[in-house]
Amino acid sequence: MKGLRIAAATVSAFALMAGSAFAGEVVWWTPNWGQARAEKLAADFQKANPGITIKMEVTTSNGLPQRILTALQSGAAPDVIEVQHPWVQGYAQSDLVQPLDDVIQDKDDYNKASINYDTYDGKLYGIPYRIECVGVLYNLADFTGAGLDPANPPQTWDQWMDAAKKMTTGGKFGMAITGGGEVGNTITRLLPLIWMNGGDIISGDGKSAVVNSPEAVAAVKFYTDFYKNKYSPDSTLQNDGIANRQLFIAGKVSMYQTGQYDIAPIMQAKADLKLGAMATPHPDGKQTAGVIGGWSYVIPKDAKNPDDAKKFIQFLNTSDNQGFFTDTFPARASSLKLPRFQDPMLKQFAAMLPYGRPAPNTPHWVEISQAVFDGVQRILSGDQDPKAAMDQANEEIQALLDS
Repeated sequence: MKGLRIAAATVSAFALMAGSAFAGEVVWWTPNWGQARAEKLAADFQKANPGITIKMEVTTSNGLPQRILTALQSGAAPDVIEVQHPWVQGYAQSDLVQPLDDVIQDKDDYNKASINYDTYDGKLYGIPYRIECVGVLYNLADFTGAGLDPANPPQTWDQWMDAAKKMTTGGKFGMAITGGGEVGNTITRLLPLIWMNGGDIISGDGKSAVVNSPEAVAAVKFYTDFYKNKYSPDSTLQNDGIANRQLFIAGKVSMYQTGQYDIAPIMQAKADLKLGAMATPHPDGKQTAGVIGGWSYVIPKDAKNPDDAKKFIQFLNTSDNQGFFTDTFPARASSLKLPRFQDPMLKQFAAMLPYGRPAPNTPHWVEISQAVFDGVQRILSGDQDPKAAMDQANEEIQALLDS
């Protein structure tokens, strides 16, 4: 009996040692666009919690979905990861992340669409902190120089394409689209065009791929025609949202789709640039649309220090900290009351939110997005026309839905 007690005590001691081996350190994967703010929040948290160290690992958008998935599947994941809302369901279905119902504070204060994104089988697997809808930024001087009225920007697709044509001159491109980099850049810009034209990527019940419908194909053609017509830069196949922003700052691009998060870096880089913002134009007689996008925190199932990770996430998601950290709009309604969100330049982006919809709520969304993105790249590279590219994407998506 004594031997059993000794053995039990030894096992218990070993378990405590194993559990404490990672105590006191939280490894946080955070994207590079918010690095400075992340460093401040990490320092503030460590000051308030001297027994915990935040080890930041800065990520980049290119290849991020696959890098995160690989880490989650490897059993060697960090403690906290920032991910796009639509990725969460797939992680939850595959049992790769931990439920966080015991972590969220004031759940009713959060945007409902973002909470729905992060909910699977009745449990919350992510804490949303950022929401957004993409609009269009444009150069007021370029509009005036092309004989366009900057106070009355395009409202329809025909007007949008015409404006791009008129401002494509002298080595400058009228409208930059994304065709490379992180997949979500292109999907959040293209999917709203499909919606506003009456199409979708998958059916409402999530059982059928419909991205090769006439409505969807027409929207994809419209999007890729900016490049085919040479109104979008030669580097479009490689360009993500950050690349387009740099081209806009450099005076090489007159318009591009983005969110409010680009306003501050543009003004920091070129304070004298006169900016305009507009809702994404729509087909004649139809209504604009946008993807309610954004980012959430998740804790991997194999996180080494989940207890301190949860404490850190609660700190990040106080009303003030969430409002400070996000590049766009915070997921908490109370955070929207902070002074920084009262800027008149944000008006057009805030006006897009009521037209925003969540991306299809399916665990296969990461792979579905990749299939559509690959199809867009085949169009841009001249390998397929829009109908053939979306037919192939449709077959790939249907196979995912049937699996």
